[in-house]
Amino acid sequence: MNLLRHAWRALRREALAGDLLTVFAALVLGVAVMTAVGTLVNRVNLALTGSAAEMLGGDLGVAGRDDPPAAFADEAQRRGLAHTRLASFGSVLFQGDASQMASIKAVEAGYPLRGALRVRATPGGTLIADAGMPAKGQAYADPRLLQALGLKAGDDLEFGAGTLRIAGIIESEPDAGGDLLTLSPTLLVNRADVEGTGLLGPGSRINYRLMFAGTATDIAAFRQWLLPQVKGMRLLSVNDTQRGVRQAFDLAGRFLGLSALLAVLLAGVATALAANRFALRRIDQVAILRCLGARQRDILAGLALQLLMLAVPACAIGIGLGMAAQEGLVQVLGSLVPQRLPLPEAMPALTGAGIGLLLLFGFGLPPLLRLRGVPPMRVLNRSFAALPPASLLAYVAALAASLVLAVQVTGDLKLALWVLGGLAGLAVAAGVVGFLLLQLLRGLQHRLHGNWRLGLAALTRRRVLAVMQLVGLSLSLCALLLLAVIGPGLLQQWRERLPADTPNYFLINIQPEQRDSVLAALQGLGADDASIEPMATGRLIAINGKPPLRVDRTPADDSQPQGEGQRDDDDENRPLNFSWRSAFPPANTLVNGTFWKPDSTAAEASVEIGWAKRYGVHPGDRITIAVGEQEREFSVTSVRKADWNTFRPNFFVLLNPNAVGDTPHNLLSAFHLPAGQAAGLGALVRAQPNLSLLDVDAVISQVRDVMERVAQAVQLVMVFSLLAGVLVLLAALQATAGERRYDSAVLRTLGATRRQLRGAVLVEFGALGALAALLAVGAAAVIGVAVSQKVFELPLLPPWPGLLLGGLLGIALSLLAGWLGTRRILHTPPALALREA
Repeated sequence: MNLLRHAWRALRREALAGDLLTVFAALVLGVAVMTAVGTLVNRVNLALTGSAAEMLGGDLGVAGRDDPPAAFADEAQRRGLAHTRLASFGSVLFQGDASQMASIKAVEAGYPLRGALRVRATPGGTLIADAGMPAKGQAYADPRLLQALGLKAGDDLEFGAGTLRIAGIIESEPDAGGDLLTLSPTLLVNRADVEGTGLLGPGSRINYRLMFAGTATDIAAFRQWLLPQVKGMRLLSVNDTQRGVRQAFDLAGRFLGLSALLAVLLAGVATALAANRFALRRIDQVAILRCLGARQRDILAGLALQLLMLAVPACAIGIGLGMAAQEGLVQVLGSLVPQRLPLPEAMPALTGAGIGLLLLFGFGLPPLLRLRGVPPMRVLNRSFAALPPASLLAYVAALAASLVLAVQVTGDLKLALWVLGGLAGLAVAAGVVGFLLLQLLRGLQHRLHGNWRLGLAALTRRRVLAVMQLVGLSLSLCALLLLAVIGPGLLQQWRERLPADTPNYFLINIQPEQRDSVLAALQGLGADDASIEPMATGRLIAINGKPPLRVDRTPADDSQPQGEGQRDDDDENRPLNFSWRSAFPPANTLVNGTFWKPDSTAAEASVEIGWAKRYGVHPGDRITIAVGEQEREFSVTSVRKADWNTFRPNFFVLLNPNAVGDTPHNLLSAFHLPAGQAAGLGALVRAQPNLSLLDVDAVISQVRDVMERVAQAVQLVMVFSLLAGVLVLLAALQATAGERRYDSAVLRTLGATRRQLRGAVLVEFGALGALAALLAVGAAAVIGVAVSQKVFELPLLPPWPGLLLGGLLGIALSLLAGWLGTRRILHTPPALALREA
């Protein structure tokens, strides 16, 4: 027979059947969500990579606390690479009674190597698109700096022992790095104006950079030459740029990936259930064709062709819907993504289509393989072939391939493993529990009466299908709970990192004798949460009596044989800011050890877990810190994890205040002021010029805006996942529709009333829904907590009220589906139902 013609005729005849529509809808949803998320991620990554060199100010760089050797520049020049030097440091600038902490950037000829420095001579004046470095005696200033100091373009600014004329206002600088948290405004100066000020002398807190630019091949070769030469320094590459944008988008991508993964998995489950129903309804057709002499492989090929013909328009529609959805995501995310996104590549759309084919053949083909076991004589036998081993292998292969493609699209293996692993565990648990309970019910069935006996007997009589329903219901309910309860909970936890009273101002350089007056002034302005903490600067000179060794170095970073470690000269020369307090700090979590008691006088230290891992420090180790000419040794008694996103002061090292003695220090304060109350801070800073004020209110508003935009984008993607969950629910409830119609017809023929049949179906669906809800609620709680802690690093506790309410709604939905399905069955004449069965 002509397989293609036969498949096309069969598809046209049965296109509106419920199982084929379910398969079609599942494919559309799966392809759409993966195309949308994959295309968005692809476009943003292309934009970030394409602009990385501009944001870095070059193609490659070397940075350190010491000026990179001249040999680096000589070698770069020999290789035909352009290069330039920069030096940056923080400094408080004064102008009359005003002061402002600024980021000073001293540049040389050739700056910038990539991108363009854009300045304006006056506010709103003509834009100079490529200004280059300022002339000697001149400077370009960030408008925030001018506003804080009361200056304008053309004015003179006190700098060192002399003055600089403000020759331009910075519109944009190429090497800003794209960080969201750039607190200090920039002052760009000629390096010649800094050389004679003493600011670049020994012991200065300067960051030096030597930047290079050239072809990709020359830069790659020069990088290999530099690797063994940069002891005590670090290489800068395009991966170091746009960290703020990358981090924000990475977190957004995790939320989007969670919804996409659930949508794909649910689409696969819906496809499997609908394809199983598709195969069940064709037992008689296959048996008749076998009687007429058709070969098994031809029958299977014809059925597979039907699904393939269905998949082609489904994938096309899904790709189109996904592309439209990603445009919506771009609009929702707004400023979170780069302004000029490149056109999308073809790979995300092809990956989406690949997901569709995997869903079709990986989850839809195994039920069809069971039709190969239908012999011609089974035209009179209603039994169905057992699931062959090849079908199980196909399911496993489909799951593995879907995981690979999902990770390729979302770029988060950990998220995929936790979510898919948790749902796979739920499927196994539902299958095992379902078989065990049905086996138990078979022994207890004779003790039941009425509707309970009829309803539970229907489950035990169709154990395989009942277990499939249970697995499908459990997965769909769990996914819906993850999306509707756990997802919003994670977003709320993320928002709560920045509550309404988050500190939006910092005061630094407070002297100890100013503590009481500054605190009183802040409280008078309305900063009720103002606190003042000590901060000292020293150097880590020893761990357990030996020079500090970094344990997070790669072998390529080490000049010594592997395993001997490397003396980290860069970190040893880098100042170590530390503090001391009696009580355990807020926004910290104790990981290991014991924090000291308030009355303890022992020389104890508490270290942050990231710093502890960097140096391999554990409770019981001893660290030696030098402050000026003093050297003090402290015993590490605890390791804690700090939340660096709270805008509250955090330190790598905290000391017991009763053991610091007369360590030189100053004070800092982080506090929240309501809108409109900040005007008094200017008078406070003018009255005490040594104070430096950092205003981060705009930064906090930007971060909150990122959170809100991510939440809106996630909700848009969740629509696909919720639709997929509902689709699985409907497919699971329809899985045994034909069998229940036949059973009801037989029972009605034997005298059963409609009330009895309705009650039996409600018992059947109520039992399935209750067990599925119980499993789904438990699995959603476990998966949600694991994902929140292991992937999102958020302290989410199981939201039991929402989960339990969702479970009850799941039971109600199951009962409603059973009741609605029963109405159609009860209105079908028994003779007609028996003829159609």
